[in-house]
Amino acid sequence: MTQTLTRRAHEAMDAYLAKYYKDGDFERADFWDCAEIFEILDDAYEITRDERYLALIDETYERFLKDRGSDWGYNIYNDDIMWAVIAMTRAYMLTGKEKYLATAKYNFDKTYARAFSDDLGGGLFWRADNQSKNACVNCPGAVAACVLGKATKDESYFEKAKGLIEWIVKTLYEENGKVYDCIGLNGGINTWSSTYNQGTFIGANVLLHEFYKDDVYKKQADAAANYTMMDMYGGGIMNNEDTGNDLIGFKGIMSRWIRLYALTYGKPEYIEWLRKNADAAYENRNSEGLMWTAFGKKTEEIYYDVFGPSAALAVMFNCI
Repeated sequence: MTQTLTRRAHEAMDAYLAKYYKDGDFERADFWDCAEIFEILDDAYEITRDERYLALIDETYERFLKDRGSDWGYNIYNDDIMWAVIAMTRAYMLTGKEKYLATAKYNFDKTYARAFSDDLGGGLFWRADNQSKNACVNCPGAVAACVLGKATKDESYFEKAKGLIEWIVKTLYEENGKVYDCIGLNGGINTWSSTYNQGTFIGANVLLHEFYKDDVYKKQADAAANYTMMDMYGGGIMNNEDTGNDLIGFKGIMSRWIRLYALTYGKPEYIEWLRKNADAAYENRNSEGLMWTAFGKKTEEIYYDVFGPSAALAVMFNCI
């Protein structure tokens, strides 16, 4: 089975690259799209160890800096920066190339300093205008801090991650595992839940449990993983989050952290769930081999935004 899954994932990557990729650039990918696609390249190498992905990682890094610079303070979205930090820190951990880590560490430190405040009890602001504190920056911020802590052996990063997750649990979390979206300066909470926030909350808790050995993190990861698979989808096909510019890539982000959770704690049912979704996406691919983000729907013969098909691509690798 592993050979078949790996072959299909390589096929999916080939189709995706043929459609969207040239010289380190992904067509019409904005800052955070590119950061997340970068992470799929990390996934592809980490999971398959196929060295062709190393060249793609390096080309994408160099093009990212050429187009977007090495200091990302101009980007008002703190979550965008955290995603690029995660992607590049992971690239360092996979390759040992110091340039990836240097860029990631510089931008994390600068962004954390501008985004963190004691308003609303702590946590990071979503944007530089400081109007709301969102799971979409605090959970990735915690993941970014954990991977930097692992890469640099600097425990202070884990302390930052710990603080962010404690704030999430206190402010935007239910004990059944549901992660809320955000809280505004007026105290109003948006209780909407997404695969993106569920996945990064799971990932941060797994990484914190690995470091601190405190079972509260495993308990939180267990609850959030179960909520994601069963309460949100009933263990079935993820056929939503298919509108807008951002939602269309969310499920791919979730897949890598569900995989980490499943492998860390011996939970094969979550890998099987990802495989079920990968099967559905693969069966519904179009003539170019692309798979739309609503995995249970036939992929049409139209131009798709680069981010949309990335969700299925990430699932294809993370179910191996």
